Amino acid sequence: MSRKILGLDIRKNSVSAVVVVSSTKGDEVETFSHNSWESDADEHTSDQIKALQSILEDIDLSEVECVVSFPAELASYRNIQVPFKETRKIKQVLQFELEPTMPLPIDQAVIDFQIISHPKQHEQTSILAAVIEKEKLDKFISDLKSFHLNPQVATISGYSIAMVIAQQTSSPNQCLVIDVYDNRATLFAVSSGQIQTIRSTVFNHSSTRPAESICKGIVQTVSAVEDILGIEFSPEIVFMTGPGTDKSDFKEEIAGSLELAVQSVDLIQETGIHLKEFTDQSWIPEQMDNALALVIAESSGSHGLNFHRRQFAAKKHWNAYRKDIIKTASFAGVILCLLLSNLIYDFYSMSREIADLESRISEIYKQAFPDSAIEDAFVQQRQMRVEVDELKKQFITQGSTGKDLRSIDILNEISGLLPKEMDIEMDNLVIGPDNVTIAGDTATFNSVDEMKNLLEKGSIFQKVTISSANSDKTGKRISFKLKLDI
Repeated sequence: MSRKILGLDIRKNSVSAVVVVSSTKGDEVETFSHNSWESDADEHTSDQIKALQSILEDIDLSEVECVVSFPAELASYRNIQVPFKETRKIKQVLQFELEPTMPLPIDQAVIDFQIISHPKQHEQTSILAAVIEKEKLDKFISDLKSFHLNPQVATISGYSIAMVIAQQTSSPNQCLVIDVYDNRATLFAVSSGQIQTIRSTVFNHSSTRPAESICKGIVQTVSAVEDILGIEFSPEIVFMTGPGTDKSDFKEEIAGSLELAVQSVDLIQETGIHLKEFTDQSWIPEQMDNALALVIAESSGSHGLNFHRRQFAAKKHWNAYRKDIIKTASFAGVILCLLLSNLIYDFYSMSREIADLESRISEIYKQAFPDSAIEDAFVQQRQMRVEVDELKKQFITQGSTGKDLRSIDILNEISGLLPKEMDIEMDNLVIGPDNVTIAGDTATFNSVDEMKNLLEKGSIFQKVTISSANSDKTGKRISFKLKLDI
């Protein structure tokens, strides 16, 4: 049975589409298309709809599975750790873990995550989480539904191609995948076959060379991986992809600045997918590889970040697999009878578990409140919650250590303490659970001391330490690194 998958890579001012047919003979690109336009904020949505209409009108969508990506800048990314490995538990606590650093209210966000496995990881589980505003995602999905498309996967641009590269056996153990588009680059740090973190950098073509901004973002990303995840990260190669990498001398400038090998991605050559002969158009990897990577990831079952967990795909799957489902349902009837025989056993097992939990609650309660005469476990649990809430109020009244602060609060504190006229250029900021690290350059050593003294006067930072302060290569500026304990 053949399978036809449509990959749609939708950017701020371009759309790329690839249709791949998978069969026993292999995978073949049946059709592809790219449409771009001049960026205009006022006409952005209408131009995008027109581009989609132009591309999709020549594609038979009746038996097509759809996977899409939206601009990576619409999402924000966080690396956190939780004290358990079960996916169910992670989903339950994830929004509470992310809320202090969320750029928007939790009820207005859609969150997804991937687990990062580390060999030395025991009690803690590392997670790469991504957050997008629900209203923007709903608008994105609504536009696709107007073309009768029910995407099975909705992820960010560049993510799928980073996953494909990470899982290739020929890829080095540690590398960087950089998706360049317009005035933005999304950096994916890859180690041990996994995407470890995602960072985004913006550059202004008129004031800064794109390659220079990307190199600075690479240095910051390497530092962030080592500081936040606690692993050594020394990328062996930089893989470049995206429509913004077709400029002359772009790769050479980055390679020379970083002293690293830089290689353009060409998935058709690297994966062996057959490409038909098209007389009216040519395959440009920089434009098409991201859309192709969406198809490859879906075809191989590589599930990562997905902000649209098949909410709208049920009807299409029913039509495609109706006969198999009906046949399976006849066997399910027999199995259901067997399952019913276990229902009573499960009920009594659950009753025993509840009784055990109540017993444990009572034991904890009696240890905490030995003089209490309350015997009901439910009342004991409510009493303990009241006491915990009271302790939290006292803690807040006495002054927080800063661990519940949002990132925006920390940034506001730093900007408020340092005067505008002070000659400081910061190029790195890493916010950890217990401290904040800032780095950059300034005019004199006295300026570094003055920064330290000013930051210590704030209400958030308990201690400020000068980690390093040295003259830069030009001898005209002082490079510094400060550690701010929260």
